[in-house]
Amino acid sequence: MFVSVAPAGSGTRWKMSGGLLTWRWPHLLLLARLWLLAPPTGQAAALCRVSGGVLGIHWSSTLSLGWFPLASGQGGATCFETCCLRPGCGAVWSVGGRCVLLGCSRTDGCSISALPQPHQESLGLLQLLAKGSVRMRRRNPRHARRHDLVTMETLHAAPTSPTAPSSSSLLPTAQQNLNLPANGSSDGVPVPPPQNATVDPTTSSDTAVAPPPAAVRELVVSAGQSVEVTLPRNEVELNAYVVPTPQPGSSYAFDWRLKTHPRNYTGEMEGQKGQTLKLSKLTVGLYEFEVTVMDGDGARGRGYVNVTVRPEPRVNKPPVAMVSPKYQEISLPTSSTVIDGSQSTDDDKVVTWHWEEVKGPLREEKVSADTPILTLTNLVPGNYTFSLTVTDSDGATDSTQASLSVNKAKDYKPVANAGPNQAIQLPRNSITLYGNQSTDDHDNLGYEWSLSPESKDKVVEMQGVRTPILQLSAMQEGDYTFQLTVTDSAGQQDTSKVTVIVQPENNQPPVADAGPEKELTLPVDETTLDGTESKDDQKIASYLWTKTSGPDGVKINNADKAVATVTGLEVGEYHFTLTVTDDRKLESSDTVKVIVREEKDQPPVARVLSTPPVSLPVRTAALDGSRSSDDKGGLSFLWSRDDSSPAAGDVLNNSDHQAVLFLGNLVEGKYSFTLQVTDSKGQSSSDRGTVEVRPDPWQRDLVELVLEVSVSQVSQRQRDLLLRQVGVLLGVLDGDIIVREIGAFGEHSTRLVFLVSGGPGRPPLSGRSVTLNLRSKLRKQKNDFLIFKAQDIDTVVCQLNCSGHGECDSFTRKCVCQPFWMENFLRAQLGDAESNCDWSVLYVTIASFLIVVAVATLIWSLVCCCNRRRNKVRRSKSRYKILEGEEQEVMALQPPRTTRLKPAPGPASSALMHSDSDLDSDEGQERGHLLRPQNGSLNNGQGPPRAKKPREELL
Repeated sequence: MFVSVAPAGSGTRWKMSGGLLTWRWPHLLLLARLWLLAPPTGQAAALCRVSGGVLGIHWSSTLSLGWFPLASGQGGATCFETCCLRPGCGAVWSVGGRCVLLGCSRTDGCSISALPQPHQESLGLLQLLAKGSVRMRRRNPRHARRHDLVTMETLHAAPTSPTAPSSSSLLPTAQQNLNLPANGSSDGVPVPPPQNATVDPTTSSDTAVAPPPAAVRELVVSAGQSVEVTLPRNEVELNAYVVPTPQPGSSYAFDWRLKTHPRNYTGEMEGQKGQTLKLSKLTVGLYEFEVTVMDGDGARGRGYVNVTVRPEPRVNKPPVAMVSPKYQEISLPTSSTVIDGSQSTDDDKVVTWHWEEVKGPLREEKVSADTPILTLTNLVPGNYTFSLTVTDSDGATDSTQASLSVNKAKDYKPVANAGPNQAIQLPRNSITLYGNQSTDDHDNLGYEWSLSPESKDKVVEMQGVRTPILQLSAMQEGDYTFQLTVTDSAGQQDTSKVTVIVQPENNQPPVADAGPEKELTLPVDETTLDGTESKDDQKIASYLWTKTSGPDGVKINNADKAVATVTGLEVGEYHFTLTVTDDRKLESSDTVKVIVREEKDQPPVARVLSTPPVSLPVRTAALDGSRSSDDKGGLSFLWSRDDSSPAAGDVLNNSDHQAVLFLGNLVEGKYSFTLQVTDSKGQSSSDRGTVEVRPDPWQRDLVELVLEVSVSQVSQRQRDLLLRQVGVLLGVLDGDIIVREIGAFGEHSTRLVFLVSGGPGRPPLSGRSVTLNLRSKLRKQKNDFLIFKAQDIDTVVCQLNCSGHGECDSFTRKCVCQPFWMENFLRAQLGDAESNCDWSVLYVTIASFLIVVAVATLIWSLVCCCNRRRNKVRRSKSRYKILEGEEQEVMALQPPRTTRLKPAPGPASSALMHSDSDLDSDEGQERGHLLRPQNGSLNNGQGPPRAKKPREELL
């Protein structure tokens, strides 16, 4: 609804008198009305729209969505306007011409999007409002003639169609609607319709329309107040009002358009081009219409109006309480049941159920429940009446009742059963009757047996007359009738009769059966005689076995029993007779034949199973002779070693007298053993078995480590530590060291034999290389690295090549050289300490001779040098005279000295005196080199002492 001031030239005149503005009175009334309804200019107002809604929602469901009531009032446009102007109001719930303003209690906002779609029995209408700001134009008094019109330009206005039918179907749109607060033109920018609302496809885009030029007049158009109708009324007339009224001889052109409408609506419009628009066949929802008015001079104006179609008010129907079953009857021990009230109905829904026990037996607590189904337990006998009250969503109630009868547990009388009639035949005179087939619905039956009056003159012994089982004895020929009476815990009784017929005796002679014919072979000399297959119609009283033919000397044990034993049988044919007798002394006989034959003994058969070869270091093996056989059994075994077998190896556990021979401590070679089996008759048989012990395939890779510790002092932990240390020295894992043997080497030493694995799928490391490597490492470690001191490290198999001139002794681990060859002791003592045969004896002899000669020559040379140096020392002078001829003869007759001295040369001249120097030079030089003195060694230039003649002494 808008207020406008007509421009000049429209027939309206302004008058200012005393500050008052004079109008024609119809215009003043209309202007005042529009002024009161329009918001004040220059202020901000709120523009509301309906952003969503749902039909058929109950008040309790509205509260569950988080809405709470703010105020209540009359329905219609006033309710929406009040909510728009009231802070905190976000939705309106209306029903029956009244509405409730709602506020949201949730911080994250309240929604109605999860509610169900409306149905034909709608309860109320919940509409969600969205508020937006409206910009109002401030009036400008200087341009009152051109801008005194306060108008609302809509972005969804459509151009007026020149021709349109008077009646047309409304376009389908979403159920949610757009609700504008006024029915005329507004100067603000309207809030666009919600996203799910359907807008006329001819509407323009959301662009603000510029103010009309000064030459275009604006009309004030009103479509009236918003209209609300309630089904079944579905027709409405809308009228448009225009200010000012048209000039005489002119008229306005009207164009009605539907802006928003409910989803899936049906309706018709009539008079779209007239001042009055007729609507029919409207459906529930909110409709917004726009009317555009134009005159022939180009003046125009718009007005808006809302039409709200309410659903037909629902007339609440009270609920109908229903119980199932209305009446039921149970009997103990069943003490629980249920009564179903969930079948109660209502035109909307049942909200609450309430059960109450109206009548019933005296109990500690009465039944009360608020569930659709009543569950009853621990019921006692009696009659019950229960009342069910149901309440619907409008608070209407309805009640009904259900009856229940609980009966006491019914006790039926017992049923006696004495069993079927029976018959016995003398001499049997006892029987047992069974009454335990009697039944009752409860336990603890009482039993009583008695002789029926019909048989009161009969004689019988009865035992267990008050038990289910009756034992009868000492019965005589005739018919006996017995009566069984059973009594339950309530004293109810029932009887049953049974008849026992005792027939006279009809004895038949027994039938003896001595068993089948037997045939024995010595040395089996005994057998059993079986007569258990003998029969009699009553009972066999006695058995008797007798020999009727055959060699003497047999003995029958248990001859009066059904099974007898015969011993001492010999070669021949025997006949034994069995005689059986019953209680009436009737007899029957049967004979059995026993044939004893001589023994036919077969010699035993010795058989030794082949044994697969074993390889060192496995030193155990077994020869199996258990397959040897004899027809009588009882074999004895004797194993003997062949002369060609190795002497090493032990027989274990005295197994050479058993079927299986166990051998240990074997060495490389082929062992042959002969098995001789002998039966009980002394017959024997023999067979030969062999075991091949192959050398260790890795024998050359085995390393022997001798430790200075007694083998009894080496623990498993120390062994593992030693292997770990050896692995560290060799640079391998201790798991790669495989121990083949550990044992005593001497009284205070231990021998450890091992090899070093080369890895998966690879041969072991060379024993020679492992030995040299370990020796080198221990020599560097000064033999203190191992937990025990190592005495010796070598391969198990001597692998010295002995320089190709000898063989290695496996015991001493030394080379035994070939003739004319010997050990290089320098290499053995100062080198790698390895035994060898490097030197030839011939070469060593020649070399030794040359060395001796060289040494002797050297020594002689040294001695000569020393003597020469001594002879150079000056000696004292001696005088000599020439011997006479007589003296020479005396010298010649003297015996030679032990020291082989050369004969003294004759004097060169007589009466010459030589000095010491002359003698030295003469005697020391001969043929250009020094000569030894011819008369022996000289001491200080003097010759050997000799005897002086008397003449010389005188001189």
